[in-house]
Amino acid sequence: NTDISDKEVILPDGTKVILNHSSKLVYPEKFTKETREINLTGEAFFDVKPDPEKPFIINTGKASVKVLGTSFNVFAYNNSPTVEVVVKTGKVELSENNKNNTADKKILLTPGQKGTFNKTTGNLLKENSYSSNELSWLTHEIKFEYTSLEDVLKTINRVYNINFDVDDNVNMSNQLNASFNKQNIDHILNVVSLTLDLRVEKEGENKYIIHNK
Repeated sequence: NTDISDKEVILPDGTKVILNHSSKLVYPEKFTKETREINLTGEAFFDVKPDPEKPFIINTGKASVKVLGTSFNVFAYNNSPTVEVVVKTGKVELSENNKNNTADKKILLTPGQKGTFNKTTGNLLKENSYSSNELSWLTHEIKFEYTSLEDVLKTINRVYNINFDVDDNVNMSNQLNASFNKQNIDHILNVVSLTLDLRVEKEGENKYIIHNK
């Protein structure tokens, strides 16, 4: 259970997991069943040790992810309306956790694809590409191209665990074009404020307030 980014965990089968902030991973001391099942709340990148005899299953509440051996990212915070999976290598199955004995809803994802499960509607969506920012919490490489301030702040929160209070008169649809490569949060917020003519004040260790100048 971690409050920091890039927390690395090695599972009993040799699978490597890197956890994002505010994430919780539950796993057994040893995988003894026919499957390797774990539980995730939050976000993590998985590099799964191949084992065709024991599928690797990640339970995230209403959705589950099933693989044999591959690398991929799972976004499954409790306060998010969706569960999102992006695949770097191999094949991944994203499905609804079915408790009603009805036909399973599932999609198969291959490298470069993104799958989204809507917790409210139960709908599954497959996209043939994903933004590099989906893995920015892991790489700390961020690229904004005509990105709204609202989405900029969401990405910064995801990468740096920073929360924002924004004045009502700030235009959240203002767009930013900028790229960052492992810069610290103060540098990034300085660029955002100068570009969009904002004033950013720090309030506490992980909280900032944003005003118009």
